Parts: sequence; C-alpha cells; structure tokens
Amino acid sequence: MKLIIPVESIVQNKGGVILYDVESNTILKQYVHKKEWRRCGWRGGKLYGDFLIATDWSDLHYFNVRTWEYVKTFKKNTFNDLHYVEVFNNQLYIVNTGLDAIEIFDDPMNPKFKEIIFLFDKNPELFEKRDLDLSHRYNREMKIKPHAAHPNCISSNEKNIFVTCFGKQQRMNSGEIIKLHNGEKCTSRNFDCHDGHFYKGKFYTTWTRHAQILEFDGLKNAKPAQRIKIGPGGWWRGMVIKDDVVYVFASDGYKRKKTTVRLAIVNLKSGKKKIQKLPMIGKVYWDTVYQPNIYGEA
Repeated sequence: MKLIIPVESIVQNKGGVILYDVESNTILKQYVHKKEWRRCGWRGGKLYGDFLIATDWSDLHYFNVRTWEYVKTFKKNTFNDLHYVEVFNNQLYIVNTGLDAIEIFDDPMNPKFKEIIFLFDKNPELFEKRDLDLSHRYNREMKIKPHAAHPNCISSNEKNIFVTCFGKQQRMNSGEIIKLHNGEKCTSRNFDCHDGHFYKGKFYTTWTRHAQILEFDGLKNAKPAQRIKIGPGGWWRGMVIKDDVVYVFASDGYKRKKTTVRLAIVNLKSGKKKIQKLPMIGKVYWDTVYQPNIYGEA
C-alpha cells in the first residue's frame, strides 16, 4: 500500500509531501517546499483527483501528485494554525484550529469562501466564546491561545459531519467529539481526540497522549467499545484504515530532536501490531504527520 503524506519537520522548519510505500518502508518520492517562515511544514492534506490540497500554518497549497509538481498557494487573512482538510459534496472544509473554526469553500480547486463556523458559537455551554476580528491578519501571527476547542480533524458519515476537538482552554484530557451543525457532544466523557474516521459502521479516533486507538460503535453519548494500545509513547495522530488494518503515525517533532516519524500498523481482527520508523532521503528529518492519504483511492 502506498500513502501520499503531507509532512512537516519542526526541527528543520521544512514542509512538503512524500509518496511512501508501507510494505517496503520506503519513501519513493519526496518534495520539499521552498517556503521560509516560522512554521512552514505541510500538515493536513486531502487527495482530490490528481491533486493534494494541503495546509501549513497559514496557507493552503496545491500539489499535483501525478506530475509531482507544486502548483499554487491560496492565502486568506483568517488562516491560523491550520490542521485537517476534507471535501464533502464538492465543498472544501478546512479546520482552522487557531480560530476554533471550520472554514467552508465552494470549488475546492479554486476556493470561493462560503462560510466560517465558530465551534464556540455552536455550543456556548461547552466552549468559551472568543472575541475575534475577521478583518485582522491572523495569517501573520503564530499562536493566539487559549483556544476554546482546538479542533483537529473533520469527518463525515452519511448523516452528519463530526469534529474532533483536542481540548478546552488548553486543559489536559478535555477533548470532545462534536457534531458540526449543532455542536452536540457525542461522547460520555472527554478524550484527547485527534483523528476521526468511520470504518464499517464504527468510529475510530486516536487518544493521542495515551498511545491508544478508541473504537466507538456509535456516537450518541458514547463510550469506547474497545481501546487498542499502540505504544510506546509518542504523539499519535495521522490515521488511515484499510482492509481491517489501522495505520497511525507518531510524531516526535515537539521533542525538538532529529528523529523521524514512526508508523504503527494494527490489525483490527487479529490484534497483531507492528511499528516501523520512516527512512530519510538526504538530510531531511520528517518528524510530524497529520493526515495521510491512501494513494489510488482519492
């Protein structure tokens, strides 16, 4: 299986994309973007036809995975600490973590702004309201904490769109899974949720600080039906599921070491687990992964 992965090196302040072969543990292709800023790593990214639409801290990038060429960058004043990207019903959804918001655009290849949804407005009892000025150049700033919800990942089943929120006002173990349209909380307690994926009628998320994958049978005041340990330690996020196997990455960039990302491979049926460390090309240490994509299934 091959993955297209937007990648970040916090240590070296680089960003780009790799084509990664899981079985051989080989980086087949690598692109390093030339952007120079304080945080220029590529983070969330969604395959859309021949293109990867990827975020960094303040910009949206378009990369042609067939010709392996950078195409263009899209900028917007409100972009700050961007995370995951998804396309639902031909609309582009960008998780704007810095502003605790989901930004929605028509025409994913040539984004036309439609709406910004602030999560604290959807559920003021759950998240503390923030005073934000949408004319401000947030894309020129770094951290503007505390966040109210710290949204990370957005996912959908046939009925609803869900957002995983890492924490309220930066408190430990306060993460939520909520419905986007009304802000309804979906779990019985709080978890440090990062990813969120539906697979065969179940919902899977990474319990990031605890090195576990949580499996939910449903999302209505839900409790985990299963907790799958994937340790040892790390910052576990960046997950895909195929053929009853979960692939999830552990980012090490926050340790400020020259280490590369690890990948855990977990068979949901047999429970068999394997962990492998990504190789390097040249002298680039990719230490952070947010949103891998299965290549050939865009």
